[in-house]
Amino acid sequence: MCLSRDDFRAQLSAEIRDFGPEVIILDPWNAAARDEKAREYLGTFELIRSVLPTGDDAPAIGIVAHTRKPRADERAAGRGLLNLLAGSYVLGSVPRTVFVMQAASDDTEDNRVVWTCCKNNDGELGARSAWERRNGLFAPVHNFNWDTFDNPRSDERVTVTADDMVEIFDNGRKQLTRADAAKALQTLTGAGRTACYTALKANGRFAGHLVEADGLLSWKF
Repeated sequence: MCLSRDDFRAQLSAEIRDFGPEVIILDPWNAAARDEKAREYLGTFELIRSVLPTGDDAPAIGIVAHTRKPRADERAAGRGLLNLLAGSYVLGSVPRTVFVMQAASDDTEDNRVVWTCCKNNDGELGARSAWERRNGLFAPVHNFNWDTFDNPRSDERVTVTADDMVEIFDNGRKQLTRADAAKALQTLTGAGRTACYTALKANGRFAGHLVEADGLLSWKF
């Protein structure tokens, strides 16, 4: 976005006034701000305001920005998530409200996300929540394991044993989908989601006992 050009801002302002939007989203933020210095960010905010109507006709502004790469031993929460915003502190100080969306785990097949309000100048932050992405929609996750999310390495101390597998498959009499088997292992052992799915891999350490047919897993002795 060429916000530094007078002609671009003039055309953009005219289009906005003609269309009359109630909300304008900038996605991503670094398409508008070319540098991560505080002065650049402050200047970009001023340029954005300059093309918008004022008063009762002023639209709300939403900004989609990236978070920085977290350290391996880091799990920020609540207001601390503001420190994860990539770039200058200005990105979190100017907006009146900031939400951060995090992946629920490092599992590439995990469609769940955690949504947290970490700044709200006009009210309470409220509780964080977990959601599952479903073809463009978000469904609430009611049984989300917050302990595993807050302590992602804790499940490494839990080992899923052959006895655990035998129990969830009822001594070989029960067939389960992989998802149901993983949930059963989580409930039984307290291990994390990733650890349970790893134990259920067809070529994993229980490969000689796990049988998969028609999308169902079973246990053989």
